[in-house]
Amino acid sequence: MSDLFYLQDSRSNVGSRAMFWREGGGYTSNLDEAEQFKRESAVKQYECRETDLPWPVEYVRTRAQVGVDHQYLDVPAEQALAAAPADDRIYVAYKQAWDGNCLIWMALGIGHTSNLTDASTWSLEHAAGFTGRGYLPWPKGYIDQHSRPVVLASMLDHKQALRSVGLKLPKLKRPRYHRYSDRLNCDGCGRFLSDRQRFEDCPNCGARNAP
Repeated sequence: MSDLFYLQDSRSNVGSRAMFWREGGGYTSNLDEAEQFKRESAVKQYECRETDLPWPVEYVRTRAQVGVDHQYLDVPAEQALAAAPADDRIYVAYKQAWDGNCLIWMALGIGHTSNLTDASTWSLEHAAGFTGRGYLPWPKGYIDQHSRPVVLASMLDHKQALRSVGLKLPKLKRPRYHRYSDRLNCDGCGRFLSDRQRFEDCPNCGARNAP
């Protein structure tokens, strides 16, 4: 696993979660859906676009948390509770509160968390006591089946990660910006025109330069 890499789209996160290339296309915060690349392929993509950062799979996985994306819960909480076995327990989510797309849970001692591993549980009989008070009880068995590994972007240190596998990324050449790069010459007098001015008559000689 030490020579396999995820590619992070470092331009944006979903809430606090880092986003990675999804196998088959697109992006995902779910590490189980993230595509894994060999070292050479990951570096090659970074050379094409420097915002696609390669991360060793093992480094990311050891820092993973457990999230629950509310978009993938296919039944209402009440229906899930009704179908739960009598010996099940409940997690308690805060209503209308998310970390990106992930539910936020009640956690005794720390208040709240989006990491399901830290969430508190109660017996199924306590569900009625949380209903209608700004909370939403969910059966533990159902939620566990819909959980997924995610990682906080703030938990990732790119230099540290690459050192752990002996990878040094190539320095990329950035094109130099020239302050006249967006200017054109007037067909009439040769003076510089901005991109906007090319669609108007030249302010110097009156020539028309519009394409």
